Amino acid sequence: MSSYKPKNYNSLSPYLIVDDAEKLVDLLKIVFDAKELRRYHREDGSIMHLELQLDDSVMMISDSTENYPAITAMLHIYVPDVFETFDLAIENDCLLLERPTTKADDTDARGAFMDYAGNYWSVSTQQDITIQ
Repeated sequence: MSSYKPKNYNSLSPYLIVDDAEKLVDLLKIVFDAKELRRYHREDGSIMHLELQLDDSVMMISDSTENYPAITAMLHIYVPDVFETFDLAIENDCLLLERPTTKADDTDARGAFMDYAGNYWSVSTQQDITIQ
């Protein structure tokens, strides 16, 4: 039976249109260990469409054009170690918005940073909960 979507893809994928998409792709490979799935270029060499696997999700990215200007987004991602991921982002020139912390009544340790393109990234790791 054929599927209505590619194998191992979620039904919903964020799609980022940014200036200098290659720079964002390189950043996501470093910070989130993203794996490149597919890539298509325009005649001028810019990225027309690129797909990255981030854990169990696929993100799509392209370079901005006159008809498709850069836009910013807010994204949330769970990672195995929010502190390590956050440090990698800051070491790679992301803007610190909120250091990771666990707030009262929250089961996640979470932090936030902004990438060079203006995308807001909320990163979290669910903490082990001991019920007594």
